[in-house]
Amino acid sequence: MDVTLLEQANADQEAIVRQMRPLALEDKTTLKVVDSGSGEVIIFLPMVAELGFVYTPQIEEFSIDHRVILYEPRLSWQSHFGIAARAGEVVALMNRLDLKSAHIVAWSDTGSAAYYLAKHWPERCQSIVFLGLADRYRFPQPLQFFTRVLARMPVERLVPSWILAWILARYLGGPRVNRLWVARRAAKVPHLSRLFKHSILPNLIEHQPVADEIKNVPCLVICGDNDALVSVEQASRMAKLLPNSREVAVITGGEHFLSYVNASSVNKIMREFYFRLQSTSTR
Repeated sequence: MDVTLLEQANADQEAIVRQMRPLALEDKTTLKVVDSGSGEVIIFLPMVAELGFVYTPQIEEFSIDHRVILYEPRLSWQSHFGIAARAGEVVALMNRLDLKSAHIVAWSDTGSAAYYLAKHWPERCQSIVFLGLADRYRFPQPLQFFTRVLARMPVERLVPSWILAWILARYLGGPRVNRLWVARRAAKVPHLSRLFKHSILPNLIEHQPVADEIKNVPCLVICGDNDALVSVEQASRMAKLLPNSREVAVITGGEHFLSYVNASSVNKIMREFYFRLQSTSTR
């Protein structure tokens, strides 16, 4: 990122960490949660704790007239934590907060968990905004080869975190999101290779959407035309699988860190989406 944006991202991440408060769930486990504002509820699905800042612009925008919730996911470095577990975590959080339903916002491949949530618990989803979600994840080399090996073989302990961090940075970076910054930040995630195998890679592999699986849940797909990981074509195909979705909303110059780098455009599109939903419900 440019220096100003980099400094802001670090400050926003520190602010989120300070705002997190422990919440005991019904199963006696604990989630750390940011919960602010009032009104209709928006839940932001996290990828990893270290990237919570990507939702800061949306939290600031929508906490004015919504109740906004972001939580720290309970991921695993040792055993499989797939999209069913991630979706179940959202349901457990909603049960604990006595929320019958909420608007869901999911960035990147956490959208696979949001899709699973809408498929199995549609009554809990007032709407879903997918930010940069593909219909299928097929990567250019060497990422495709690496993910296949990591998924099929127990080599995660042999892969240095810095190597994986550099591979990921190649596709997560962009004109404003400096790849070196991404690589350095990713390398600081504890046990990155093991975390990626057990808790992030499942988002990519288990995401197998089919047309008409999701019914009665309004959906919106937003993508950037400068995203090195998810192309406009992939996001467009994702949108077409959703019967309640319009055409994909494409942001010119949008990068993979869409919600943060292209925040004003994302917020505007989301505002219009929620306004349409509200207008429809009051007719």
